[in-house]
Amino acid sequence: MTAPRRAASLTAGLVCLLLTGLLAGCSSEADPAARVPPAADPTPSGDAAAFNPCDGLSAEEVSRALESDVRKETGSDALARCAFLPVVEGGPTLNVTYLVWDGSLEEAFDAMGDLDGQVSELDLPRADAARLVVNAGDEAVLVTGFVQVGDVIETVNAIQLAPYDADRMARATTTVLTRLARAGGPS
Repeated sequence: MTAPRRAASLTAGLVCLLLTGLLAGCSSEADPAARVPPAADPTPSGDAAAFNPCDGLSAEEVSRALESDVRKETGSDALARCAFLPVVEGGPTLNVTYLVWDGSLEEAFDAMGDLDGQVSELDLPRADAARLVVNAGDEAVLVTGFVQVGDVIETVNAIQLAPYDADRMARATTTVLTRLARAGGPS
């Protein structure tokens, strides 16, 4: 799969995830047959196939970061998932996915085109590159963070319906990105 095509799949999956609230998969219009978890490499191999970014995260630490209780869902060995779902209806939701990428985060970002929201670069320990996108609307805030360590880009997607605190969601996403960068992804 070419870098632009993987980035388009990443973007389509990300938008689908955020809009469906982690309840169902979807496919991009560009490739209706591609039902992949957002930002996940559809063909991981070796150790990456067994990798789940949730392995290094606990519901307690994500709850502290979000300042709201969440429960952790990791899926199964056959279909890994890393989601932190609200304990209380209407609470924030956060998930983590990854993509094995042979280019830079800059190249991935360029391939995605214009993204809605405020984009900022982050300087995280052990990260080759990191960015945060905050899109605050009337009905919800969507925060997406990207962190690259080596050939892996991990993506943190966070959403909270109004009323929300966009700064808190950005801080929580950055906290999770920092933890992921320290862990380093699949080996």
